[in-house]
Amino acid sequence: MLHSIARRAAAVTLVTLVLPMAALQAQDKQPPAKAAPAMDHNKMDHGAMHGAKADAWKELDAYHMLMMATWHPAKQNNDMAPIRAKVGEMVAAAKVVAASKAPASCQKPELAKAQAGLTAETEKVATLVSKKASDADLKTALSTLHDKFEVLEEGCNTGMKH
Repeated sequence: MLHSIARRAAAVTLVTLVLPMAALQAQDKQPPAKAAPAMDHNKMDHGAMHGAKADAWKELDAYHMLMMATWHPAKQNNDMAPIRAKVGEMVAAAKVVAASKAPASCQKPELAKAQAGLTAETEKVATLVSKKASDADLKTALSTLHDKFEVLEEGCNTGMKH
């Protein structure tokens, strides 16, 4: 009988001390934070986000949208499907940029050279796509193209930074 009383006392102690403490601890815990949503550059209003300037270069901005849609998946996820799918559009957009008149603020010798070379660099990437080059080779060429594109983007300061 003494043994039975000891068991009951232990059970009462457990119920009165341990369980309320566990309940308090559970109340203090917050649910895990939700992951931030992935950025989808294609759905962004870049003009509003970046305060596009009055002298914005619409042809360069159009190329920029294609560059973002292809470069970011390649850089962040090694996803070459977007560049393989959009390289034809990029070549066409590069030709439009090359034929367009840059805004006055962008008329500098180094920018004119970058503008003129954009088509050839984009065509190099297109050639790799048509030859079904490896993802590694394609990513390297796309990185080079991106770096050359940034000469225009940063030098012209059209308001379309990423």
